[in-house]
Amino acid sequence: MSVLIVVPVYGDLPSVLECLDALVTTVDLATHRILIVNDCGPDVDAIEKALLERIDGVAGVRYERNPENLGFVGTCNRAVTELDDTDADVLLMNSDAVPTPGFLDEMLAVLYADPRHGVVTARSNNATIASLPFRLTDPKRERTFDRTREVHEALLPYLPRWYEPPVAMGFCFLTRRDLIVRFGLFDEVFSPGYGEENDYCLRLGEAGFMSTMANRALVFHEGSKSFVGARRNTLRTAHQRELDRRYPYYGSAVQSFLRHSVAPADRFADLVVPVGPQRIVLDLRAGVAVPAAIDAFLTAFPASHWAREILVDDVAAVSSGAAVTAEVRVAADAHDDDLVAATVLLAERVTPRSLVRAHRRSLHLVAVSGDGVPDPSLPDDRGQDPTAVTPSPWTDAAFVSRSRDATPVLRQHAAATVVDGDWAAAASTLRSALESPLADRVAALDARWRDLALVDAAIDDGGPESGAEVERLRAELRDLRSSRTFRTGEAVARLVPKLPGRKR
Repeated sequence: MSVLIVVPVYGDLPSVLECLDALVTTVDLATHRILIVNDCGPDVDAIEKALLERIDGVAGVRYERNPENLGFVGTCNRAVTELDDTDADVLLMNSDAVPTPGFLDEMLAVLYADPRHGVVTARSNNATIASLPFRLTDPKRERTFDRTREVHEALLPYLPRWYEPPVAMGFCFLTRRDLIVRFGLFDEVFSPGYGEENDYCLRLGEAGFMSTMANRALVFHEGSKSFVGARRNTLRTAHQRELDRRYPYYGSAVQSFLRHSVAPADRFADLVVPVGPQRIVLDLRAGVAVPAAIDAFLTAFPASHWAREILVDDVAAVSSGAAVTAEVRVAADAHDDDLVAATVLLAERVTPRSLVRAHRRSLHLVAVSGDGVPDPSLPDDRGQDPTAVTPSPWTDAAFVSRSRDATPVLRQHAAATVVDGDWAAAASTLRSALESPLADRVAALDARWRDLALVDAAIDDGGPESGAEVERLRAELRDLRSSRTFRTGEAVARLVPKLPGRKR
């Protein structure tokens, strides 16, 4: 199977040359061809001279120059429909992309693994939802080539060969020639760029063809350098508005993919292959005071290497005792998409909703039994009897129906449990889990994800917190596990509307 690799060029000559050199060394040019199209940027002549010198004598590489600047959309359309008259499949590659060995063979294999596959993209350090790691423990940290390579190599055995997201990423975009013939390539409405590849993927999707993400193919990406500043933001805003008009479901489809279709090891990649300081969160909401003995847990995770956080109902009401210092952050809430190494939950006070929210954020869960947790109705740590305990949660009708199913699930999947107030022992067990072999950590994460998948879907849609109906649907989910991801997704989509309380 032959592929035409189109590389539109506008500026940034060093990146262009790095991309070209990588392609020449990673692609079989006896089978595939490279077409470089100069789109007449500010340094058009200098770029042309350098490129012609670089490809002189290199078989399989062709150079063309646009008569005028056409933009990315116009250049791609011209390259595929005017400059090339073969039936080769087409790979569109940004000129600041750097492919790695074997990327094209793997992308082709995924493209033809299923007749419904219409587009394939690769994994990268900088490609929105195809980025690896996608979520970061520190959002300010950049995904370097070396970091992405490290994570990719470590997680490769634990990821499916491909995902089926709503769209593929345009930085490295392989599609079948017959689909271009049937549906055209990029809509000129999206000229000069931004959103054109999403429109193409969504058009194909409505015709029954899927976008895919080849998890074994790795292509690094520097990031957009063609449009900067106000022009970039203006283009993105206008083109996103057009996408939303054409495909109102697009945004929710991407969010659903990220939440339910990405492998757990991928979702928590920045923690599974750890780097830098990590966070430990103690969720002491639901009316429970901060236990004095919690210091024994916190000291096992020193501030020099860990970010410690306590979630409480009322930040202002927390005393500045030994456990609450400047090195321990106290907050009232947390975002689902945060990444934390572990969240500590009170087992008898957990509900399906609070369990799922911790599950979405946390590599590990820790369960705390009711024994030894101070009663908030008594004086605080400075004068409280250390043997005092919270009254049995079963005396609280509000928790009876909601906790009876969440509590066993938490205990089943907890990496550690605080028993009889022994926080030090739980901290030691958690440290062992965090330092366990990668395969063991991934297996535990996969098991938790399977058991909570349908509950997560129900919570997303404002579903019930009663256990009986969730358990019935969970049993039905178990029957679907042997099916392929997209079939499971379709089944879940049919089941969720049946949940009590779901608006029809």
